[in-house]
Amino acid sequence: MSESPSLPARTSILSVLVVVLICAAVAFIAYELGRQAHGGKARRLWTPIVVTPTGAETALEAGTRRLEFWTPSGKTKDYLARDRGTIPDRDQWEIISSDEPVQQFGALLRTNSSVLGYRRAEVWGHGRTTLKPGWWWTMTVMTNYSVQTFIHAYRNFWKSSNAVFVEVIENTGEE
Repeated sequence: MSESPSLPARTSILSVLVVVLICAAVAFIAYELGRQAHGGKARRLWTPIVVTPTGAETALEAGTRRLEFWTPSGKTKDYLARDRGTIPDRDQWEIISSDEPVQQFGALLRTNSSVLGYRRAEVWGHGRTTLKPGWWWTMTVMTNYSVQTFIHAYRNFWKSSNAVFVEVIENTGEE
């Protein structure tokens, strides 16, 4: 037979719960006041800095973002999944004979004055498809260069209607 807690034990449990709720409320209010004191402005997640040959550092102003994404390489075609020996239509765009189209894509991106620059590195990755090599790009752009602007350029160049995975890192805040 189980016994219910005595009245003093129940009172003690309720007291602890009340104290915990009061502490949580005080912590939440302190957090909100601290956030408002900071003006509610977002902090930078990253700070791109240009260092001159003399060692002077200049941080790029807020109002930039980083877009990161994948493109095929000249090696990708050798690792594409096959269905009865053939590469499915949805993956045909990933078949390129060399990295010349990759260089052309980079040149196309740079024709937009809101693209400040990019770097790319050869990678192996596994998303919704098979493990395969390709290029991982990191592109710094002004915030007026939208993800949709990028997607339009990407799809038009690569002739792909597949989903495109893009990582966006904002630089819109303050130090």
